Amino acid sequence: MTELSTEQTAMIADAQAMVPTLLERARKAEKDRAVPRETFDEFTEKGFFRIHQPEKFGGCGWDISMMVRLGAELGQGCGSSCWIFSNLAVQNWILGMNNPEAQDAVWGEKPTALVASSFPAKGGKVERTDGGLIANGLWSFASGVDFADWNNMQVFVPPEGGEGPPEHRFALVPKDDYDVVDDWYSPGLAGTGSRTIKLDNVFIPEHMTIPSTKLMGGPSPGSVINSGALYRVPPLTLGTKVFASPALGIAKGGLKMIEDDLSGRNTVGNAPMAELPTAQARISEAGAEIEAAEALLLKDCADAMEIAEAGGVPEINDRARWRRNNAFAVQLCVKALERLNPLVGARGLTPENDFLRMFRDVHAASLQITVAWDIQAVNAGRIRFGLPSLDPRV
Repeated sequence: MTELSTEQTAMIADAQAMVPTLLERARKAEKDRAVPRETFDEFTEKGFFRIHQPEKFGGCGWDISMMVRLGAELGQGCGSSCWIFSNLAVQNWILGMNNPEAQDAVWGEKPTALVASSFPAKGGKVERTDGGLIANGLWSFASGVDFADWNNMQVFVPPEGGEGPPEHRFALVPKDDYDVVDDWYSPGLAGTGSRTIKLDNVFIPEHMTIPSTKLMGGPSPGSVINSGALYRVPPLTLGTKVFASPALGIAKGGLKMIEDDLSGRNTVGNAPMAELPTAQARISEAGAEIEAAEALLLKDCADAMEIAEAGGVPEINDRARWRRNNAFAVQLCVKALERLNPLVGARGLTPENDFLRMFRDVHAASLQITVAWDIQAVNAGRIRFGLPSLDPRV
């Protein structure tokens, strides 16, 4: 695995140093259903959002393992804040693979511009028109929409002539072209403010869209101006680390919280909790699950970068394996906190309990479709047996 640079090590240290502050703000973020502006400003100042942005536009161009490493720290303080970090950071990578014209439109005048993303729901649809697409309806789960200048919507374009399956694309729209609907009321990751955007007859030029088939690994349209290996790695398979890295951080934070609590706590019979074999076993098993999840995520990142640096193109089995491993890593994080949950005790059943917030957050993270175990496990198994993928984005 590639050694970390001095700059990367320093940024990870910055993330570690922020954990106590994020923990202090986490309850307010959950209550307000929004990450505090000061958290966003500090993330911006420390350069977290620009880790995957091309160097051409002032970014770092670092590989996806940095998202995992930073998420493993930031999530220990506030899962919602970490989710906003990873979701905005990953879009800089995806945009770096997009058409150079689209990159100039977003970053040409404002290199620090950020992009959120969303998925069609409740009738959200696009139609073909001369020179591009027309979008109408609602797109949901726009994490980071409060801070984004653009939205990279996933769209399904009807086939020409009306025959065949729709084409999956990303389509970029500026924030002036949509309204935000305040509909994010979630028991987990409540602070992400992952609300819906509404579009009314919005024209999207052709050059601001890109088919996902051009982002499957190997040269991408953005490779013309961004030569780094990162921009030859498939974001819809390896990039799902965007959802696993917050889960990893949340699980690490939950484990530390229980360890700290048990270290100074006695049972009702006045026996030290830390001396209970059952507590020791739960701590050990949860720790092993979390470390296994982290190792699996980092290994996938290293494998993908190795293929890209060698000029290769990942096979569909590789892409499906990365999706599968990502979902499995999230399951390990969920199981770790479920294993630790009995150690909270009835005295922990208060709205202020930080562990229970982490418990809710990690379960919410596990429901994202690209890390949903049942879906990814079945699809990876199908592909191993030579059957067609159920998801065209793999």
